[in-house]
Amino acid sequence: MAYISRNPYNNEVMAEFDTLTDEELEAKVVKAQKAFKSWKNSSFEERAKILHKVAGLIRERSQELAEINTKETGKILSVALMENNMCADILDYNADHGAEFLKPHFLETGDEMAGNAVGIYQPLGIIYEIEPWNVPFFQMTRPTAAQLMAGNVVVLKLSSNCPQSALAFEQVMKDAGVPDGVYQNLFVNYEQSDRLLADDRLSGVTITGSTNVGREVAAKASHALKKNVMELGGSDAMVVMPDANMETTVQGAIMGRLTNSGQVCLADKRMFVHESLYNDFLAGVKVAADTLVAGDPLTPATTYGPLSSQKAAEKVKAQIKKAVEYGATATVVGPEVPEDSAWVPVTILTNVTPDNPISQEEIFGPVLMIFSWNDEEKMLELANGTEFSLGGSVYTQSPEVAARIASKLEAGAISINQPTMASKAIPFGGIKASGYGREMGYSGIREFTNEKYINSALINMNDVFKQFD
Repeated sequence: MAYISRNPYNNEVMAEFDTLTDEELEAKVVKAQKAFKSWKNSSFEERAKILHKVAGLIRERSQELAEINTKETGKILSVALMENNMCADILDYNADHGAEFLKPHFLETGDEMAGNAVGIYQPLGIIYEIEPWNVPFFQMTRPTAAQLMAGNVVVLKLSSNCPQSALAFEQVMKDAGVPDGVYQNLFVNYEQSDRLLADDRLSGVTITGSTNVGREVAAKASHALKKNVMELGGSDAMVVMPDANMETTVQGAIMGRLTNSGQVCLADKRMFVHESLYNDFLAGVKVAADTLVAGDPLTPATTYGPLSSQKAAEKVKAQIKKAVEYGATATVVGPEVPEDSAWVPVTILTNVTPDNPISQEEIFGPVLMIFSWNDEEKMLELANGTEFSLGGSVYTQSPEVAARIASKLEAGAISINQPTMASKAIPFGGIKASGYGREMGYSGIREFTNEKYINSALINMNDVFKQFD
């Protein structure tokens, strides 16, 4: 497979890169093995210092990195700049808190034979990261910051349509002083990737991608008894209660669904609006969408960009068409966009019934699926009635209502009165077909460590390990 950098705005091929030869790939794995032997013995202070340098360089080069991102993915420049800020914050957060999250913890077993015990976290080795194109720098940073701070080393395969983003991120790592072999970009094909999943020299794999691809990767990694984390598809529910503030709700819907032209796994894709607010909500969404400006994503005035490719746009359009064939109503709103291109107009889907296939699919594009409800129990049944359970949101002015609904929604995370979003401090991940395992926060940095317990009835382990506490 070729790694091609193509601008979705004008279809220009900007660069093309060959995949690694098998010999080049083998050399990178060997280099990672060697690097791990020294990196795992480095101190938290040493690792933190380097991660802070990486964060500093991302901020320093933010404009350059954002332009690469925009040209490869089609996202508007302001969103690409925000993505860089998130990356730098994640790196700084892991550098500042990694040692705390991985410090030894002590317990008294209450068992005379076991005595007292200490749990320590130790790195596993080489972690293989498979990451998508939608927010490339965020996707590369999110697992990498935690793994490097934990003492692991990383080999990473980014989507083949973002090779310049991958190379730019690797260069930042090198310039920040990340030791040779601790972080390496891989331009590999599918066959080579499968071999990495089976390679005993690699200790774990984490993937962000579609549910179907995740199932394939998980099966291969699990067959090799390799620890894996799956961050997969989402079709998150946005629940709007009768007392919701309409301005806040419409703003949240637009921001949560149309950021990056809807190409966000965690976006609120199915919106359940109480019947008393339904018409006002529809009207508000249409008015807000009409203020969007479609154009060159590099131009500051542009607020709505194309999808990542014409192929991606054609898939979304096909899903809309299928939804209509099964009885849904599709209403186009917002700015006019070119046909037969990577653009998809903002589309509202209503009258979607449970037997419509689209109700069980993730639409990775600017489509708002909106439902009216008047029975809370039935609404929750529909909201939870997909295989996806990544995130969700609740809009209400009552803390008690927010707590009740949030506790009943099946998801890895729920936001109140704002779009579902990732935070550097909050463990991120889903359940059911949206995956398993967590990234970011204290959970993310522990995912690829060996939680080892050492106990003794004869020696006080607190005294032995207190120097590390």
